[in-house]
Amino acid sequence: MTGADLLIAAIVVLVAGAVIAALVAKNRLATGYVAFFSALIASAFVTQLAFAVLTTGPVHSASPVLYIPWVNTALIFEIDQLSAVFLLITALSAVCSTLYSIRYMLIYDEYSLARYYPMLLLFFASIVAILSVHNLFFFVVFWEIMTLTSYALIVFEKRDAEVRQSAVIYFIVSQTAVVLMAIAVIILYLHTPTRSFAIEDFRQALAALMIARPWLAHLCIGLFMVAAATKAGILPFGFWVPHAQPAAPSPFSAVMPGCMEKMGVYRCLLVLAVMMPLSAATVVWGVVVALFGTASMVIGTLTALQQSDTKRLLAFHAIGQMGYIWLAIGIGVAFLPTRPELAALALVAALFHAINHSAFKALLFLNAGAALYRTGTRDMDKAGGLMRIMPATAAMAIIASLAISGIPGFNGFASKWLIFESSLLAGFHMPLMVFLGIIAIFISAITLASFLKFLGLVFLGSLHVEQSVERREVPASMVAAQAILAVFCVLFGVVPLLPIKYLYRTVSTTLSAGHGLDFNAIFGDSVLNISLRVPESGAVGAWGPLMILAAFAGCLLLAYLISRIGRSKIREVPVWLCGEDHPAEEVRYPVHSFLLPFRRYFKWLYPSVGIPKLPRFW
Repeated sequence: MTGADLLIAAIVVLVAGAVIAALVAKNRLATGYVAFFSALIASAFVTQLAFAVLTTGPVHSASPVLYIPWVNTALIFEIDQLSAVFLLITALSAVCSTLYSIRYMLIYDEYSLARYYPMLLLFFASIVAILSVHNLFFFVVFWEIMTLTSYALIVFEKRDAEVRQSAVIYFIVSQTAVVLMAIAVIILYLHTPTRSFAIEDFRQALAALMIARPWLAHLCIGLFMVAAATKAGILPFGFWVPHAQPAAPSPFSAVMPGCMEKMGVYRCLLVLAVMMPLSAATVVWGVVVALFGTASMVIGTLTALQQSDTKRLLAFHAIGQMGYIWLAIGIGVAFLPTRPELAALALVAALFHAINHSAFKALLFLNAGAALYRTGTRDMDKAGGLMRIMPATAAMAIIASLAISGIPGFNGFASKWLIFESSLLAGFHMPLMVFLGIIAIFISAITLASFLKFLGLVFLGSLHVEQSVERREVPASMVAAQAILAVFCVLFGVVPLLPIKYLYRTVSTTLSAGHGLDFNAIFGDSVLNISLRVPESGAVGAWGPLMILAAFAGCLLLAYLISRIGRSKIREVPVWLCGEDHPAEEVRYPVHSFLLPFRRYFKWLYPSVGIPKLPRFW
């Protein structure tokens, strides 16, 4: 099969799977398996296609799949290296979410699964289509399909008033973003010499407008960027995130940051690094994106710290982590015209963190969903110590928490380290970037504090659940979906050069960064270790994950040997305080206690415990 055949086959399988899942929806288990195998087969096609593109170059369909004469536009599938990266993210998300859903969705016995699985498969089909067209007419059409299917999935629990309200907020915001993007497309279409929707023609139209009517060119770019920021969850446009992500069923809550929000990243890169011609305006827009990313990083992470709802905490962290990606994109775009080697480093960091974020953030939502599945609550004060009954889920929650917090040895550290290095190197030419990088490092420490709370209250400590809760692990399919994502959290932390080589090839070709510099000239020639070198700056950083992991393992082994030599015994006794025993509930460290140290320094955000000083829509 050719590359285009693989793509069309994947879309056909997803659409056919949606139809079959709707027909057999009365058999709740069967419809789950239909969706899973449809996603698995389609993902196999997409993965084969993506690796072929990353290794041999772009592919496109030999002839138009569809032609619309009244707007003189044809649907031609074109997949380049940038598309391939996001197709791999989509494939991973589709397999894990559908596998997890098989057993998880059985808890919704009062709702028909005909409203879930068909919409989920059509959602993935629309994303595959978005990533495979370079025609902005069909791009907007498929974007709208993605928006409508995601709305249907968010409002799945339609009998819940809060869910309906959250879904309406998402619908209004997302539809507004689609309208803004459509306005920008129409403006540029009217200024193309051939009346074409092709990205290449839009680039020429944008270049001409930059000279003749720069205000109109910047208006179009601004409209595109607002639409991208809205989908990516960047503040202030992403205020829908803490409403919609907790409202959706947990498997789709994982898909939203793991896959859907990455379409905002893809849209941002497509506009600023592909469509927009290099000029002084490129630098300005890069700085704007970096500033918005930093603001989202700070506000999203600090607000997450005061949440007591597990899924709401993760939703705010999705805003914060997307801020890291936009900071790196901003640095990369700002230096595209002047320092392509710095641009290449920053854009690789952005894409790498996008991949890593898809793994650890989706895993965290599946962890929270497993806790909800077993205990029936998302309140961290009402369920704790789940490691005693769900050891596998707890172990993977620990991996995901360490990854998102940027702990060495996990994938989150590798990509954050590249972002920090990019900002510090960029600071030699633009001091603002050093300041933004320092903020990013500080926010990473706050992220760790937040997930110590998440782990400590939900999974660690003594068991704290209702008597009616079953004392056993979640079903094997749910554990397997989490395990797949956990493997990537560890693998890309131990051998980060494995994805980085492909990502550098992507930014060097599709995004025109690096200007022909050899991969080894920037990242070194070692197979396992990264040795950053930037022309005119020399060696600026090095990272050896296996060496650090060996040191950590040695320290743990030493601690274990000391405990064994001393023959220490572990005792469990009642809590003794002020001369008497107390029930564990009375002395348990509550969720908002973790917030108290931060309230001393961020009173503007935390005027009182549990009541953040935020806009009304939050």
